[in-house]
Amino acid sequence: MKGLVTTAASRAWLVVALAGLVLVVLVVGLQLVPRLTGGQAVIDAAAPAMTKQAVAGEVAATGVLARYVDLVDPLVARRGRGSGEVARLRRLIARRAHVSRRAATALLRHEAPHVAALLRALPLSAVASERPRLTRFLAGTLNVGDEDLQDEFARSFPRLFQTLSELPSMTSGWYDVPGVEAMTRFDARTPVRTMPDVRDYLRDDLMASVEHEQQRFRYLAAWGGIGYIPYLLLVAGIVAIAFGLFEVRRAASSPPGRPAWAGVVAIGFVILLAIAGLQYFPRLNGADTMISRLRPAFEQPRVEGLRAGTDLVVQSALFGDPIMTRAGGAAAEYPELVATVAERSGQSHSRVRRGLRGAAPRTAALLEALPLSSAAREVPHLLAVLARRMHTDDRRLVRTLRRRTPALARSILALGPVTAGWNAMPGTADLERFDGVTPVRAVPAFGDYLDRDVVPILEGQHEHFDKLANTWPPVRVLPGLLLAFSVLAVLYGVAMMFRATKP
Repeated sequence: MKGLVTTAASRAWLVVALAGLVLVVLVVGLQLVPRLTGGQAVIDAAAPAMTKQAVAGEVAATGVLARYVDLVDPLVARRGRGSGEVARLRRLIARRAHVSRRAATALLRHEAPHVAALLRALPLSAVASERPRLTRFLAGTLNVGDEDLQDEFARSFPRLFQTLSELPSMTSGWYDVPGVEAMTRFDARTPVRTMPDVRDYLRDDLMASVEHEQQRFRYLAAWGGIGYIPYLLLVAGIVAIAFGLFEVRRAASSPPGRPAWAGVVAIGFVILLAIAGLQYFPRLNGADTMISRLRPAFEQPRVEGLRAGTDLVVQSALFGDPIMTRAGGAAAEYPELVATVAERSGQSHSRVRRGLRGAAPRTAALLEALPLSSAAREVPHLLAVLARRMHTDDRRLVRTLRRRTPALARSILALGPVTAGWNAMPGTADLERFDGVTPVRAVPAFGDYLDRDVVPILEGQHEHFDKLANTWPPVRVLPGLLLAFSVLAVLYGVAMMFRATKP
């Protein structure tokens, strides 16, 4: 080796080989292969969720889901305050309309029977606690065992069974979501413990960040992404090493001419063209910003918490799906249930209904409120009647209700938007599952989309994202390193054309 570098030309070519070695060492030492290929895996996994149409649909669907939480939150338990405001609403109507409280109750039942029935069902946690009493009543009336009753109920009235089966899990976890104990919002300070907290996290943190960073993501994913970059550099480094050592051997006897040094210049120009043509500077600078914004979503406590929160979202959607609209089926099954019990017990329909109200009054009230789309249609009429009776207009009445009974007002006013968009969420016409075939239009379908498509990205790509985000140096530094190497290669090659090509 010592004899190979006795000339100035051979030493000049040894510098080329050493530069290639430095480039290979940088690629290996900075872990660019696992880091950028891991980043490419994140890009490939998240790509279906980050198209323009998908992001628009996700944001719109999250808005409908947020309204659903607004609807259900005051109704779930006493902590939601909806049940406690029912009596206050009656007093307000009685005082402003100058009638007795009994007359105020009768007014509600006459003008909005479905809304009145829904108010009698509150809180929904009490409906869940009535299930054993409902089972005993039906089993005793039909003279069957509890297990046989469960099997027959699930088979004959599947939509009612679905709602009543999901209700206990939903109400028990609504204000204490299992599995989110270590979860916080993106600010790392605000805890996420309840379903409204999960709603806020989804809408204001996760989806807001996705919407804000979607263009940077698609820009980064363009031109083949980033997974090939370390291999391109390895090839350039290995070529520089091999070419340099080959020319070192040649230069020991006679210095290679300018065409040989033009090869060094070409290597530098290839990297320069890649940097400019594939827009490494703006893409990787934007990637650094995007990584910083999305880093909280990939942290393990939030990934685990989002999984737990999504499970409750799915349960809540399964509870609501049968009862929101007539298409859900539960509203049609309730009369069928009454007719079946009446026929097999020899009782009249009215007596069966009285028996249901006696055994499980809140459950019976909930079933009488179905479908909730009927209650939603009653709301404008009820507001108009109350405004007239209370000698005010609709807007002032709504302001009064928001001030005096805020929880109930929020829930009742959310009935219309939620039921109208339940099976066809506005803004989701182009949203599809990752299979590219299954549409995501209904709220339960969006729950499945979160559960089976979106959350698995965070779970499956957590380690890849962590490698990309938390390995030194920041990705925005990489284009500068490449630029420096390519410029030095070009300048060195041009200089050596005139200095190291003579004997």
